[in-house]
Parts: sequence; C-alpha cells; structure tokens
Amino acid sequence: MNYFDFNPFGIKSIIVSFDCDVCDEHVESEEIFVPSPNYSAEKSRDSQTENDGYAICESCDKQFDIEIYVTYSGANGYVDDLSEDISVYVQENDEPYDESELIWEIASSKQLDIFNSHVKSAQNLLILTLDEQTQFSLLVMVHAHIIAAIESFLSSTFIHEITNSDELTKKLIESDPEFGNRKFTLKEIYQENEKLKVTVAIYLKSLIFHDLRKIKPMYSSVLNYSFGDISWLFEAVIVRHDCAHRAGYTKDGEKVKVTVDSIKELISKCNLLAKDIDSHIIETNL
Repeated sequence: MNYFDFNPFGIKSIIVSFDCDVCDEHVESEEIFVPSPNYSAEKSRDSQTENDGYAICESCDKQFDIEIYVTYSGANGYVDDLSEDISVYVQENDEPYDESELIWEIASSKQLDIFNSHVKSAQNLLILTLDEQTQFSLLVMVHAHIIAAIESFLSSTFIHEITNSDELTKKLIESDPEFGNRKFTLKEIYQENEKLKVTVAIYLKSLIFHDLRKIKPMYSSVLNYSFGDISWLFEAVIVRHDCAHRAGYTKDGEKVKVTVDSIKELISKCNLLAKDIDSHIIETNL
C-alpha cells in the first residue's frame, strides 16, 4: 500500500501516476473526482469524505485500486497493492464549471423533456440485433447512460427550482448544514440575487448529485418530496460504477448482470420517478 497527499482546495479531480511494481511500465489512473469535505463538522476528522478510482497497467494488466480522503484541512489517499518504495505523482486538475451552462440550468424548465429524449434513444438502441459480445458492450453503455440521465434530471430539476425561488433558496441555506455554514445573510440573498443563483448552482452541482444518500434528504427538506424506497436505484448506481470504470466487469472479473429486460425495467422505474417528481413540483406550485 502506497500513500500520497494532495491539495483538494479548488481542485475538481486528480490523476495518480506511478511505475508498475511488476513490470516497471508507467501507469496513470482514471480521473478521480475530489469530493467536498463536510464543512459543518466541528473537527477536521469528522469532515472527512471519500472517493475511489483505479489504474490498470497496460503492459501486465495489473489493476491498482485507489482511495482518496478529503477533510477541510487537507487530503490524502493510497494506491492499494503498490510497493511503498515506488514514487507516486498526483496531477491536480482545476476545472471550474462552465458558468454559461449553469445559467442555462437555472433558466431552463425542460428537464423532463431532455430526460425523455435520452430514454427514447436508449429504447431505440435496445431493439438492435447484435452478436452476443457486441450486445453486452451496448447494454453496458446504455445502463450507464440511463443512470447519467436520471442523475442529470435530479440535479438540473433541483437547481432550477431552488435558484428561481427566494423562498426555496432560503430554505436550502437554513436546512443544509454545509451550505448554511457559509453564513449568507438575508440582505445578501436579495441584494445579490443573480450572483447568489450561480453560487447556489455551483454548490449543488459539485456536491450532492454524486451521492444519492444526500439527494433524498435535500429533496425532502427543501422540495417536500419523498422518494420512498429507491433501493433499486442505489443498486443500479453500483452496477453503473462497474459499467463506467471497468467496461462492465466487477473487481473479480465477472460480467455485470445487464440484460435487455433489466434495462427496460430500469428505464420504466426511472421514468416513473422523473414523472412523479415533475408532477409533485407542478401540483405544489414550487
């Protein structure tokens, strides 16, 4: 196990590189996104958040699992199963969000239409006749695409509703410990409304929609929407991780269980969820 440190502040992601301890080939990890720490924690150790990634040696196919840990006082991580005497280099990527994209999300109310468009494309792909291996590769990509589509819907819907309502923005600040810790005053909310919209959008975009555990309570406390049992979505997100990071294979080298029927069921459940959220927003006049 080989440990490393890095600066997490103002950093979107990191890439970890080193020489393979089996064949000496240079290895670079995938892009590993850096989560925000829990700024509401009183002690640094309680502010810790985590993420993981991996790197594969193209010469000998050895896989290195990588874990990172972030607190408000710094960040570190380790490369599993890598000799301690190997030098590890960390590339820190500062890539701020495109403000024009955020402004579009603030203004647009077509989140459901965009989600439906993604779903229609996925459904069209499912009717293609392909050989077994090609179909598996396609299903892996479609599964990941559907999860990305529903996460984007959840994110853009929440951002649009909150940033276009002073009442909901105030509710977010009062109910979310981390954002509330930034100590915005009511005067700032009304005097710098446009600037605050972008600030709120950046916060929401970077923080909550990579973790479903954070989405449920925020939708509940701010939009008064209850997801109910979405264990199916948590499970689908876990499968998506293997689809996106290992091309459809688990750490043990087994194919993930994705089929035409499983994706049709996932689409159906995501459709119902998106429509229910959209209906709730319309009915409650948010």
